[in-house]
Amino acid sequence: MSRALHDCVVVGGGAVGAATALGLARAGRRVALVERNARPAFTEETPVTRVTTLNAASMNLLDDLGVRSAIMTRRTHAFHGMEVWDAHSAARIRFDADELGVPALGWTVELIVLEASLWEAMEAEGVELFPGTGWRAVDWRSDRVDLYLNDERCLSGRLILAADGGESRLRHQAGIGVRRNPYRMSGVVATVRTRFPHEDTAWQRFNDEEIVAFLPLSDGRSSIVWSMPDYAAGEVLALGDAEFSERLDQSFGGRLGGIMGADPRFVFPLVGRQANDYVRGRLVLLGDAAHTIHPLAGQGLNLGFGDVRALLEALPQGAGSDPASARSLRTYTRARRVENEIMLRSMEGLRWLFGSKAPVAMHARAAGVQQVDRTAWMKHFFALRALGLN
Repeated sequence: MSRALHDCVVVGGGAVGAATALGLARAGRRVALVERNARPAFTEETPVTRVTTLNAASMNLLDDLGVRSAIMTRRTHAFHGMEVWDAHSAARIRFDADELGVPALGWTVELIVLEASLWEAMEAEGVELFPGTGWRAVDWRSDRVDLYLNDERCLSGRLILAADGGESRLRHQAGIGVRRNPYRMSGVVATVRTRFPHEDTAWQRFNDEEIVAFLPLSDGRSSIVWSMPDYAAGEVLALGDAEFSERLDQSFGGRLGGIMGADPRFVFPLVGRQANDYVRGRLVLLGDAAHTIHPLAGQGLNLGFGDVRALLEALPQGAGSDPASARSLRTYTRARRVENEIMLRSMEGLRWLFGSKAPVAMHARAAGVQQVDRTAWMKHFFALRALGLN
């Protein structure tokens, strides 16, 4: 059996795993990345499917990694306004980039664009890539971790980094427990065309148990994330195109003049997770392997990129140093676990507050949101925190 020794082996080639591998390679580490799916590829003919919103901190990380310019030329769209409102109270707030003195409130980025750009940069940086490759076993040793691939090869790394998603196999193999909060909700995703322009604005409406967000795309359409109870998601997916558009327009409150057309829909389960620890020996968790949150504020991937930044800053510099330094990994855990827990709890609290029909809750959210909207320093505080610039 062939064996290759690396400083770091990253498992999971999504945006978080790829950004981690790229950052480690740029720091002089010998890095391998294993991804069970095929290598991501993008052309201008690639249809829009899943998108994400990135804040200023995430874009700064991508700039430091040398991939921001490539991403910006591939259908990435900056938005300058954000409006959030409640269907059953006077709660409404609007943020504007010019008022806040920032170039943009966020960027709508297609996941395939992000991943393809990172893979191209990893290849140029000399990361050893293993797309379409699974693994069958892992052997934890005092000085390294051996990862046995399905094709009989073995990758050895002094540090192994799990970026393999919310149901992380590596996390399970390491015996790291996780606190789960199944919301019993699903997110329905589609690309839609509206009668009126999206105004370079991200829109979000709370309507009882439903939360619908419209994210502006570069071609004038919007990508929607529509969270709802699991039973309702099944019903929505079964609707024809015209019925789906009408039902979505009702949930959205008729903004943007109505839905004129929708691409095929996709659905994914919503689950809150927080790993009991982010480190176990020579294993470290990042992104969804460490935590997942409700998508109502679009912060999931931004938190993952926050993990990447913190890890790259915490690890010792120099190709000869041990990347699994216990002190460095403790620094990473302290930097990220509390921050991610705060965001997880905040999103769950907002979901409860806006989903409650209790009169006291309706009054509280209307009064609270109106107060924030009228108070400049409070709007700046919340906006800059969402941008990752706090």
